[in-house]
Amino acid sequence: MRDGGQSAGRWAAATIAAAAAMGVILAAGIAEQDQASSPAVGIAVWDEASAPTEFAPSVLSAPSAKTSPPAATPPPARMVPLAPATPATAPQTPGPHPWFVDDQDFYDRFLARLTELAAAGQCLAPKSVLARHAGGKPVRLELPPPARRELGPEEVYRLALPSVLVLGSVYPDGEGGWAEGMYATAWVLRHDGLLVTNWHVFEDLEDGEVFAAADHQGRVYPLSEIVAGDPVADVAILRVAARDLPPLPLARDYPPVGSWVAVLGHPGDNFYVFTTGTVSRYSTHRREDGQREEWMGLTAEFAGGCSGSPVLDRRGAVVGMATQTLTLQDDGGAARRRALLRPRAERPGKGLSARLLAGVRPLSVARRQRDRNDPPPAPPMPMPPMLPIPTVQMVLRMAVPAPAIARLAGTAPPARPPATPPTPPKK
Repeated sequence: MRDGGQSAGRWAAATIAAAAAMGVILAAGIAEQDQASSPAVGIAVWDEASAPTEFAPSVLSAPSAKTSPPAATPPPARMVPLAPATPATAPQTPGPHPWFVDDQDFYDRFLARLTELAAAGQCLAPKSVLARHAGGKPVRLELPPPARRELGPEEVYRLALPSVLVLGSVYPDGEGGWAEGMYATAWVLRHDGLLVTNWHVFEDLEDGEVFAAADHQGRVYPLSEIVAGDPVADVAILRVAARDLPPLPLARDYPPVGSWVAVLGHPGDNFYVFTTGTVSRYSTHRREDGQREEWMGLTAEFAGGCSGSPVLDRRGAVVGMATQTLTLQDDGGAARRRALLRPRAERPGKGLSARLLAGVRPLSVARRQRDRNDPPPAPPMPMPPMLPIPTVQMVLRMAVPAPAIARLAGTAPPARPPATPPTPPKK
């Protein structure tokens, strides 16, 4: 019994040792596979023929009271792969964090830097040089062709964002300081500082009014030159003191009516607003001097501050430039209003002075609607009864078509669209 008990004890110890060895080997095999980045796992086994007696199934099946097998070291195991493990689901990568525009901070920083540049004499006053560039004489520019691949709306916005700038001004306030002027939109035509905006942005300026442009990151570039202008087409090409600006490709043709378009601009103290719509029609207007203007109608929205905003197609190319609106009222008439109120940053206590500029192109240049140095306004005086205000039925929005910009840039756009309506296709 003593020998039998000792044999049984040795058998139990051997069994425990075998189980422990199998666990160690199994763990080592799994660790080795983890290091190899393999999704498969395995289990360690021994061939019955090569296993020592103490680990053979015949020995492990029952203890023997007459034999005492010598202790043995387990041989190397071979791995038997199991079914491939299901790979773990990768964590979802969050999308890019959107840019939350702080309009007040953006404009305050721009105005502060613009005032510094103006005080240092680094900004051009366009009023003194406009006359020599108003003839519409084209310049010869080498411009990149538009892309061929169509983009999604979010890609159009992302690619256009670095190329759209705020164009603003200040002017001498008569007391040795500078007052807020206007702001509009401009976009990059070429990397060496050439920008495009509307010609009417530079009309009706104050004496000594100077300009600079800011990109979406707040970098401010002083205006250094008016390169070319066409008052009839309402296009101006200017230069700012900048290098390596990302240009927008300029289309050379007219997008068909119904085409998808987008506008990126700065309507009413709201900077970098992206709207979409379609081309609604093409129209022409005869000026008092007999010259004809050409316009491209849009359903994409824009308002004051969007003068010069690029109109983009699905390739991210500029197919037009936002310019004017036409307000239709319920009395059957149309009210054309130009460029907006221009509040002045006057002395405290003087309040705001503003004027409405009459003209063909409305809602295109924004002047700041408040003076943060003024005291709170007095309560309004009682007003006499007024006639009902006509209800706005519709606002038509018009843009300069791309070929008009291309002509001033010295490229060769196709001929203007036919004056007669297109012939419907035959059935």
